[in-house]
Amino acid sequence: MASLSRAARAVSPRLNTHRACTSLLSRSRAFHATANTNRSFLSSLLQTAKSNNPITSQWYGQPTHETHPELVGPTEATHGIAKSEYEARRQKLVKDLPLGSTLLLFSASMHFVSPHVFHSFRQDSDFYYLTGWNEPNSVVAIEKSATASRGYVMTMFVNPKDPKKEMWEGPRNGIEAAVALFGADEARPIAEFRKYTNKLTNRLQDRKSRDDACIFADLDAEHGLLRSRECSAFKDQLRRENMGSHVHRLSPLVQKLRLIKSSAEIQLMREAGRISAHGFGQLMQRCRPGLSESTLQTVFEQATKMALVSQGEDGSVTDRSALSRPAYVPVFASGEHALCMHYVQNSSPVKSGDLILVDAGAEYAAYASDITRTFPVNGRFSQPQRDLYSALLSVHEQMIKLCHVGSGYSLNEIHRRSTKVLATELKQIGLDVSDSDIDEQLFPHHIGHYL
Repeated sequence: MASLSRAARAVSPRLNTHRACTSLLSRSRAFHATANTNRSFLSSLLQTAKSNNPITSQWYGQPTHETHPELVGPTEATHGIAKSEYEARRQKLVKDLPLGSTLLLFSASMHFVSPHVFHSFRQDSDFYYLTGWNEPNSVVAIEKSATASRGYVMTMFVNPKDPKKEMWEGPRNGIEAAVALFGADEARPIAEFRKYTNKLTNRLQDRKSRDDACIFADLDAEHGLLRSRECSAFKDQLRRENMGSHVHRLSPLVQKLRLIKSSAEIQLMREAGRISAHGFGQLMQRCRPGLSESTLQTVFEQATKMALVSQGEDGSVTDRSALSRPAYVPVFASGEHALCMHYVQNSSPVKSGDLILVDAGAEYAAYASDITRTFPVNGRFSQPQRDLYSALLSVHEQMIKLCHVGSGYSLNEIHRRSTKVLATELKQIGLDVSDSDIDEQLFPHHIGHYL
């Protein structure tokens, strides 16, 4: 009861507005939040260390409705996406899996320029899609259960509030928020994940002859994405205990869900496209010979931010720019640099008479845009440039007309058709190119990809 009395003295009235979410771990001095029938009573008594800290007590590690009502609505977990939509995603994911299946999702890790200088954090897309949680050093365990009211039990392992670390690193969501705001049934400190995996592998050993004794997780690094230390440690544990055969890839299942966008997702993607289009418009207006490709990159990125700032009739300012960031490292390739597929040095001055190819896009609320456009540095096409641009524009517009369900074309079929139309258009302006010229030199990439 010593822990209970200490927690009771740390009561914060603010938590009364939260979904009740707390319990005590009898064998750990660390706080453990759990959703159960008594949580309304317990939440009025218990708090984590954040209650005692005047700097971090009112903060989370990401925008919430409580702290950023202008960005996150009362029913939303993240901007534009309701808590109920995250719940529906998780239910769809587990629906067709065997009972007893366990799904493990690992957050992205922080990446460092040098030992004490870090890059801006970007969450793993699958992890974010299922939780909305935007912090590193986190793991989500989803266990399919016939007795759970939702059809599964979701446990989150996250960084607890720590005022001393938050003074240096900024606020954290904390354990209560995992339950109160992000849908977990229970939440534990990330340090306890190893205890969980020990119990998990023991449970699988007891029933390893059964087909449903399986784990779905992505443990291998792919496409340069580094896995978290929790992921690496669990992979090593499975190898030592000869349990690797019980692990199946999770990503294909999540990708299948992400393929079809909800109306809320489409709205966010439209906004990402809108602010990126605004950025291209500003870029074309402000481009002039002598500027650096890097400066033009800055012009684009600043314009996409400012597209999210508006002023009301009363003079009040609404600013949603915190929801935007570059979707990827952009290409600002002038002159011959455009012959390199992913030229990202962006270091040369642009010259009058050259064209500049820009491949850039903004991300809005974790949804990306990806746009490529080419235009003359000095604002005027030469006649050969105009002819070539018009030929490519014709191909582009013809293929856009095929990008709908009723056309009956797959993306690969649209690509194959585009190469034939491109050959025809180029011949009309006097360029006699073969199929191999197009496939190997002019058009070695694909016409498009998923966002």
